[in-house]
Amino acid sequence: MTACPEMIPSAADQALLHRAGSGWTDRGAQSLACRGAACWAASVNCHKRAVELLSELPTGENFSYLADLGAAWVNLGCALQAGPSRESLEEALNAFDRAVDLLGKLPFDSNSRFRHNLAAAWMNRADAFAQIDSTTSRANALRSYGRAIEIAGELPLDEKPSFRVLLASCWLNMGNLHQRLLDFSNAVRAYDGALAALGKLPRSGHRLACHHAATAWTNRGEAFLSAKLHEGAEHAVESARTALAQFEGRNLDGPVEAKLGLRALRVMARGLESLIRSGAARKAEEIARVTDVAERGLDLAFCCRKRDPQFFDPFIVWFFSFGSRIYGKYQPHFLAEFLDEALDRWDSDGGSKVASELRAIARQAAAAALAGLGRNRLLVAGTLQTELLMGAVRDLRGAAFQFDS
Repeated sequence: MTACPEMIPSAADQALLHRAGSGWTDRGAQSLACRGAACWAASVNCHKRAVELLSELPTGENFSYLADLGAAWVNLGCALQAGPSRESLEEALNAFDRAVDLLGKLPFDSNSRFRHNLAAAWMNRADAFAQIDSTTSRANALRSYGRAIEIAGELPLDEKPSFRVLLASCWLNMGNLHQRLLDFSNAVRAYDGALAALGKLPRSGHRLACHHAATAWTNRGEAFLSAKLHEGAEHAVESARTALAQFEGRNLDGPVEAKLGLRALRVMARGLESLIRSGAARKAEEIARVTDVAERGLDLAFCCRKRDPQFFDPFIVWFFSFGSRIYGKYQPHFLAEFLDEALDRWDSDGGSKVASELRAIARQAAAAALAGLGRNRLLVAGTLQTELLMGAVRDLRGAAFQFDS
């Protein structure tokens, strides 16, 4: 892509080419942000034009031009990666290969910006391999993530927050691939690497660092639950608690934070239930915690569902089902109230797609709780325990009748 000596543009022409290439890059980024097939195609064409223009510059004589051309190939790869087909992914890989080749020729050992861009190119290359999702491409993705981490790990991390965020992103994406491959031990190690890369940056309130930290802690908890390791439930609960702590003092109504918060609450709920079942926790305290988590998750999903029903509705169903099961098994005298409040809220929310599913869950939960209450119990008239039990039976019978009607 280096211009021939006899065709090197004049300084004035070089400035014009560079400005035009940068302009096409900006237009490409704007088009991709609009989304949609037409916008995606426009973005790809803009980035291709940027590459064409910047390739006319004497990159062999100017490191700045070479860096910009490498970045243009990365941008083209990212645009292609967002495409709808396997072919566009393969084109993206070719673009990232060109970027890695060009950026690798820069003196990145002495220039942190060059090192950052080269590491980012390797990470994007790995992401494309992971997205292709074949046996060979997954192996290539892991090797590319390793190379990205090797390069980014030599950045002066305290120089810029973006350096820590990039290194953490490499570790996070590698952990996600390990988790897809059911390699949970290496997934946990990768998430720990992401957290180590972030260091104290999330405490400063850096938004992206906080999000990365919460993601790493949440994914770490999911990996512990999936691995079924010794004390995995305890580690999962602690990971989820730490993930949620990243958002303390913030309003989780933002869709991005809310989606991540729901995932963390689900990890905590699953971990607490596992601890209760295993007898590894103080039952009364953990039951109080787990019912609180169920209600928090349900409330958060209800609050945000109008922004993205396709995402939030499954969480409403999950937390409703989970809460119904926990209340029915451990606190049946509160089950009817939980069911009524949740179903009333759904009706007032105006949604109907999953209404029948929620009512079916409610019917099953009420029936199961009634069956459990009538099993192997010796009742003594006049005692508080008997009065609570009979009250729960009346409430659940009424609820069951209501859900059947």
